[in-house]
Amino acid sequence: MTKALLFTCCLAVLSLIQSCSQGEAYSSHASYTTPLEQPKTAEELRAELLAQEQSDPATYLGVAGTSRRNFINQLVLEGDIANAATLANFKDPVLSVTWYSKTQTELGIKEYPIYELVRAQGTTHFKLKTEEPSYVATVALGIAAATVVE
Repeated sequence: MTKALLFTCCLAVLSLIQSCSQGEAYSSHASYTTPLEQPKTAEELRAELLAQEQSDPATYLGVAGTSRRNFINQLVLEGDIANAATLANFKDPVLSVTWYSKTQTELGIKEYPIYELVRAQGTTHFKLKTEEPSYVATVALGIAAATVVE
């Protein structure tokens, strides 16, 4: 009699486990029956990328350059502005120049617009002659802003 009771209990436990596992399978299966989102077309992806790049030009524009004194003691700034954006073109980037003394004390910041077009994945050369005092030892260059080309 105890063997029959043990067998019945085991059978009941197995059927309970089976019914629970079918319920979980059904609920997990139900999550896969929802319609999938349509993949975006190449044109939609390009439009999103272009909008992202146009939203913050300073992120995609970088500058590298040098400074030197010419014969009439003007500080000459010369370098390249590079556009890392894939699709966005920018015009009239504003060059931000920070002046430093020999002791690396910041003397001031001045902005110069560069009236050029910087194409996507391209570079533009610039050369500026400034009238800064002779105690300016070094400069730091950056891009403050630019205008998006539509």
